[in-house]
Amino acid sequence: MRRIAQETINRVLEEVDIFEVVSQYVDLKKRGKNYFGLSPFRSETKPSFSVAPDKNMWYDFGSGQGGNAVQFLIEYEKISFSEAIRSLAEKHNIEIIEVGDEQQSNLYDQLYEIHNLANLFFINNLSSKKGIKAKSYMKDRFFDDTIIKKFSIGFASDAWDELYNELKEKLDNEVIEKSGLFSKGKKGYLDRFRNRIMFPFFSPSGKVIGFSGRSLSEKEDVKYLNSPETLLFQKSKVFYGSYQTMPEIRKQNYVLLVEGQTDFLRLYEKGFTNVLATSGTAFSSKHAAALNKYTNRVILTYDSDNAGINAAIRTGYILMQNGFEVRVLDLGNELDPDDYFKLKENNNTSFKQLIKEAVHPINYIIVKKNILSKGASDRSKFLNESIEEIKLVKDVIIRNDLIKRLSNELGVIESEILNRFDQISPRKVKASKVTDTEETSIRNFDSKSDIAQLEILKLLIHNAALADKINISLFDNKLCYNIVKSIKDHKGSYNNVAQLLEFIGDSPEERNLVAALAVDRPEKENELIILNDCVKTLEDISIKKEISQIRNQIRIAEDNNQSLDTSLIRKLEELQKKVS
Repeated sequence: MRRIAQETINRVLEEVDIFEVVSQYVDLKKRGKNYFGLSPFRSETKPSFSVAPDKNMWYDFGSGQGGNAVQFLIEYEKISFSEAIRSLAEKHNIEIIEVGDEQQSNLYDQLYEIHNLANLFFINNLSSKKGIKAKSYMKDRFFDDTIIKKFSIGFASDAWDELYNELKEKLDNEVIEKSGLFSKGKKGYLDRFRNRIMFPFFSPSGKVIGFSGRSLSEKEDVKYLNSPETLLFQKSKVFYGSYQTMPEIRKQNYVLLVEGQTDFLRLYEKGFTNVLATSGTAFSSKHAAALNKYTNRVILTYDSDNAGINAAIRTGYILMQNGFEVRVLDLGNELDPDDYFKLKENNNTSFKQLIKEAVHPINYIIVKKNILSKGASDRSKFLNESIEEIKLVKDVIIRNDLIKRLSNELGVIESEILNRFDQISPRKVKASKVTDTEETSIRNFDSKSDIAQLEILKLLIHNAALADKINISLFDNKLCYNIVKSIKDHKGSYNNVAQLLEFIGDSPEERNLVAALAVDRPEKENELIILNDCVKTLEDISIKKEISQIRNQIRIAEDNNQSLDTSLIRKLEELQKKVS
């Protein structure tokens, strides 16, 4: 398997400016020698996200996370280590050197390649005689060539194996099977997408990772067909149009969320470029996690038929449970965004007014479900169902707001709702596998020994040469011990703190602790004084522990009327002199 050479990784860590990378996503203001801004990973009003250019490091004081430019991209874009390295290397004109088995190509690279080739093939189809009907379909819906080109829209003909025949000589069967572009029949491989307008999905770096195909046949049971789950395409995490619209979403700090490609394209064509589509996939918490990288404010712009209303309600709860500020836009008369703009009386101005009038999900549910016109039993049932959902909301401020809204809209006093909270269990949800350990914060280090170990660790992070003066056995805090060991073992193999993180290993607790300590450098002239004081503290603590153990041995001997070991007495006296 081919992999990125360490030489390339080192160049990225040395040459890429952390400020340049982070400032593309976070508005940073200088404070002292470092820069601060609002955390891109969570909602906050006071800046607690720090960037230290001299260390090439970032640290989020609120969450306890931190790292170098590579780790920032991994956390922000939710991509792999190798993808982050490649992205940074390409943007900074750093040559990507690969090592490993030359006979075995990287599967990911080949999957990206086959999707790119397929997309080019579909685009060419749309421009050829084969695509006349598809081109006509798009024009009938008032989508011009500018939109088609912008989103790389193409066409898959109704031939059974046209794409396969085009690509079979260029890639091996493993890639063809794992691409999701084909199915295997008795006579060989068949194209998955046939007689469909093709809408590609892109990765954050702009690579094609999957497709959604809209059937041109009215007889086809499945109107929209998406790529299956592959190594590249996870439908529960991707949005249609994200690559093109995420910069605008970040800029405006809210997103118009629609259900399908046509609605997406219509809003984009009308100038509402902060838009995303779920493309027929039920919204999930994974979608919410992916969306939270860009904004925590959502205006649901779903179809106004029964299915769309129910989807908006379900999505609204999921978003609120994940800390989002949510509003729902009501198009009325069972319209979808595409239909809305087909009516002569509607235009950009009227749609902007609908955005301003978008309502809170609780208000939306009560109106759309006609809750207030129903009997007491139905209203009580609605309240209980709402509480089941609200109990899953993690943010206490959002939860309290929901309780107040329920109280005001239903005319039920808050205390009654709170009483029901204690009686009603939250709606059961499928447990998700915990993949990350709890984040470590410096606040967890509160003993005298821990504080001394932290101070020494901070010195070593900024000046690895001091490691020669340290007896590692003094460290009984596991996190500190492991990091100090890494520093001692790799001293001389790295040039800055950003590179040090690559020797730390896979532990997020250790990386975050290094990042936290790297933000603030101790005064260089006081390094040895601080070091000696902390070492003395740890030595005294170690001696006191030994004294306590000896005294305990003596006490046990006395209790059992046993003769005392004179060597223990002498050792106790010697140790007591050291701490006196």
